[in-house]
Amino acid sequence: MDQLVLDLTPTPLPGFDNFLAKRNREIISALTDTAGERFIYLWGEPGCGKTHLLQAWIAHAERTGRASIYLDGKAEHLPDFAREASFIAVDHVDDLAPDDQITLFSIYNSLKESGEGRLLMAGRLPPMRLPVRDDLRTRLGWGLVFQVKALSDQDKLAALKQHAAERQLSIPDDVFRYLLTHWRRDLGSLLGVLDTLDRYSLALQRPITVPLVKTLLQTTRSEP
Repeated sequence: MDQLVLDLTPTPLPGFDNFLAKRNREIISALTDTAGERFIYLWGEPGCGKTHLLQAWIAHAERTGRASIYLDGKAEHLPDFAREASFIAVDHVDDLAPDDQITLFSIYNSLKESGEGRLLMAGRLPPMRLPVRDDLRTRLGWGLVFQVKALSDQDKLAALKQHAAERQLSIPDDVFRYLLTHWRRDLGSLLGVLDTLDRYSLALQRPITVPLVKTLLQTTRSEP
């Protein structure tokens, strides 16, 4: 049998339509309100959906013809040209380098003074507990601040079943329960592994069962 390429990167593109908003409806409303607050900060534990919301917000802005940019404070420096966009999303603000904190402070002030554009930011902690410059910490708390509430296991189970149904996959409940206890906890990774399981089962011509899931995960973890 040819070697299988196991890509466990989540495949669904982030959007408001595939974000389970049951416990976060207020956030979705604020992000899609064209006449609402221009500065919003989201915080919450890793895996609760902050990055999904930032990227969905940028995609929404692009569909409406807005110049927009998503920036990851953990993976890149904030470019000075970012201020040219009208919709700016800055993720992982608690990981910003000192120079990038200055850049974000400047971007915030520029948008505030211009009266145009929007800035959406996210981090693990509420503004007053962030390990950033005092002046930036104050700015982050000036606009709307929301805690992104994590999904319960029941929410995740419902999302997995819906994802499987949309792809016409026949998956028993014990497979979903196994994934919830033996795989990554964030919804994006859980949905991504379902798509991989679909390809894996087709390649092996075997149904999706717990033994098949175990084989897939063991193969993945043993890869260098």
